[in-house]
Amino acid sequence: MELIKIYQGNLVNARELHQYVVVEARGGQKGEDFSNWIKRMLAHGFKINVDYSSIGYNYKREIIEENGIAKYSESDNQRVSKRDYFLTLGCAKQIAMLQNNDRGKAVREYFIQCETALQELNKNKRLEAFLKLEGTKNKLLENVSALGGTHTDYLQIDLAGRTVLFNGTPLPDEELPTLLLKGRDFATEMTNTRVLRNKHSLVDIEALNKAHHGDIRKTIIDNIGDNPENFTPETDIKKLGKGEKG
Repeated sequence: MELIKIYQGNLVNARELHQYVVVEARGGQKGEDFSNWIKRMLAHGFKINVDYSSIGYNYKREIIEENGIAKYSESDNQRVSKRDYFLTLGCAKQIAMLQNNDRGKAVREYFIQCETALQELNKNKRLEAFLKLEGTKNKLLENVSALGGTHTDYLQIDLAGRTVLFNGTPLPDEELPTLLLKGRDFATEMTNTRVLRNKHSLVDIEALNKAHHGDIRKTIIDNIGDNPENFTPETDIKKLGKGEKG
């Protein structure tokens, strides 16, 4: 059973951890508010960029600060209205123990199990490709957000590329074989690179992403002799057993 969602295989959203070990541990009562709680927890010797990362948003939910470094000058009059923290599993495990309650102990044991499973799965080449793609997709989301786009805009842009790759309804990334995971990652990375080098609108980004996925599709067909949509779906990457090597 998933007690706390783990992102990219090794990150925990501090707000979700607070909800579980503070709010729910008190029967739904608020208890110590998140901003005070996380500052107190991180003061136990945890280091930014090592044990955790932070993202600051303005009132429009645009990312304006990363790990304490502003993305815009003061003249832009950008103020952080909300800040999220992402903890490594090791950091989250230690913070869970600091709660000194049953919820903290339970989630610590859960994180230990997740770390063990992650160590086994990290040997899997397919999982490695999947996690690489997840990181590249997150970068695309950041690029879309920087242009004033929403999470929905990002999903549309990503789906447009996937649809071109499969010439129709795409497979979920979790079911892609290693070759297609790497192809998706390369296509998305090319889109990110183009966005960083030139100013583009959201419409431009979608067109770029479709074109790059189209290039990957052609490369696969030319070199493998088969269409991406004909590849057999593989086991959901999140359900892989310890013995599968991918």
